[in-house]
Amino acid sequence: MSDDEGEPRALEGLPEQDRSPSELRRLQEQVRELRRMFNDQFRPPNTAHGGDAFGGDKVTGDKHIHMAEGKDSWQLAPVPPERWDDIRLRFAGTASKEALVHRLDNEPVAVLQGLPGTGRTTTALAALAHRCHELRMIRSTEPPTLLDKGKLSPGHGYMYKASGQSWAKRLTEVDLLGCRETLKELDARMVIVVGQDSDTSEVSELVTDHQRPDPSDVLARQLGHRLAGGPHDPTEILGRIPAEPTSPRDAKELAVRLAAALRSGGSVEDVCSDRPDPWRHEARAVLHQEDDQRDLGRRAFVIAGAVLDGQPTVQVCRAAYDLAGRLFEVEKQKEDAKLGMLPFAAMLDDWLQHAREQRPHIVQEVDRRLSFRAKFAPAVLDALWLDYVVAHQALLDWLSRLARDNDPLVRLKAAQTVGRFAAYDFDFVYEHCIAGWAASRFEALHMAAAWALEAVVAECPQRHDRVAGLLRTWLQQARPEEIARQSTAVRLLGTLLGEQAAGQAMEALKSIARRHPDALNPAIRDTVVELYASGSTRVVLSHLLSWARSESRELGRLVAACLTKVAQLTHGGRPRILAQYEEDPAFVGELWRQVLVSQYCGQDPWNALRGWVKDGTRFDALRDDLYTEPGLRPRMRFYGLLSKEFMT
Repeated sequence: MSDDEGEPRALEGLPEQDRSPSELRRLQEQVRELRRMFNDQFRPPNTAHGGDAFGGDKVTGDKHIHMAEGKDSWQLAPVPPERWDDIRLRFAGTASKEALVHRLDNEPVAVLQGLPGTGRTTTALAALAHRCHELRMIRSTEPPTLLDKGKLSPGHGYMYKASGQSWAKRLTEVDLLGCRETLKELDARMVIVVGQDSDTSEVSELVTDHQRPDPSDVLARQLGHRLAGGPHDPTEILGRIPAEPTSPRDAKELAVRLAAALRSGGSVEDVCSDRPDPWRHEARAVLHQEDDQRDLGRRAFVIAGAVLDGQPTVQVCRAAYDLAGRLFEVEKQKEDAKLGMLPFAAMLDDWLQHAREQRPHIVQEVDRRLSFRAKFAPAVLDALWLDYVVAHQALLDWLSRLARDNDPLVRLKAAQTVGRFAAYDFDFVYEHCIAGWAASRFEALHMAAAWALEAVVAECPQRHDRVAGLLRTWLQQARPEEIARQSTAVRLLGTLLGEQAAGQAMEALKSIARRHPDALNPAIRDTVVELYASGSTRVVLSHLLSWARSESRELGRLVAACLTKVAQLTHGGRPRILAQYEEDPAFVGELWRQVLVSQYCGQDPWNALRGWVKDGTRFDALRDDLYTEPGLRPRMRFYGLLSKEFMT
């Protein structure tokens, strides 16, 4: 929970803010690299990403539909080609689909209820496609009774995925049948997909329970179609798969990976060896708990090592000791039971062997860093959350402590672990962990909340709309007691969500800067730098130039701080912004001039230029450009930018 909920208090800055500038830049670059590596492991190959930080995610595949955010809360989009192929060419028939078709013959509105990952969406679309040649997918937070009837077209089929919507927790005839007559008039049909947590008792006559197709059948159909006409025999390929898929989603993903690998010269064995199931099975065996305290310590150490994979052993040991105490509280059998001193030092080598650490040839004990085999650490975390339900709250409390560590790399790894857990159980993890971080007075927890939500979006893109909804809500809050959530929103704009729509992110940052002058400037500055570092360089600099021209005190100070930090970002040992200046000297030169002539400039931008000189960076063209501004010449002399010893 929040440290200060309902009581506005000054925010406490990041623990590392007192480090030297060079050390801080090094840490920030390490954080960016770890974030990039984490996000890349979930990014599908050959998939074009785009989207709206404040609306839907756009992926040109079969999982997500982009619908541009606007004032209209009802957004409709056509079914992507990949999904059409699933329906027409690769659909594994189910009794649910046939029952839904029969229901739609007599009623324009139907409900399909089932668990996610079981083929619900494809089944609903397949049933609609049985009688409708044009299909649309609906996204909204409102019940169908509020649907603008002008959006519906004759003969179309509409699939409304309402899982997780508040109105769908308890379905009523009023909510579902408000557009019934319009659908009848248009000879259109609608299927509303809900989860198992929806109470459907009041509309049971409209509900079809979803039964998932046989995963083996899904795999055979998917693979047969994707390998059709090629040199590979689908039947022979199926016979070489050692473990059958466990769900329709697993079957489809396996078929996609197999087809892609075989077309590029890969092997079935390579694909199957990378499947998560064998790793998770091994992780479960490693995490098996024996009835002694020493083994409890071993288990805690393996978990801490999985969370802090790649971090120094001293950090892992410290975190493991804390976790062992928390797990003991969960598992102790007697009220007077006590946890004995865990012999971490004596058992370190044994535990490392148990986790099968990949060691370098020469290991200095004081510098040893843990590095589990690829895919083993994620498998440990997955098995931990899925199998150890009783310890969920203890794990989140432990991770919350790590999320306030002085080392930002520890905080990042803790946050990404929370995001991984939230991909499985978002509501629980958000309520018992992330929401408290976002409302805390500690900016370290705001950043951790942003990283955790970024991890959710990276690993589970279908959660994108939920996270984007939180971002919109926090951005709209303006009261002083809500500044913590505003700070979290600022940090979240510096992640994947802001990168997908950098222009909108910069506009949101400008609005926050004007509402909370100075209070959130450090967070806004850091987010601007992250957006710039992510590749949105032109967009970021364009907005900074607009801010510099505004003559606003709040924006004037902020843009000077942002340009200073941007000037310190390097690529190949050279400032990135200099490369941009060489490409477009008029544009980048104008930004520097506007900032340096401003009465709100301060010393920092000048010191950034002076830092280039001290580092031996040549920027003769930019220096000469700035010298054309008469008002800048005295200060250029003052900061030594024109002296011969600095120019050589």
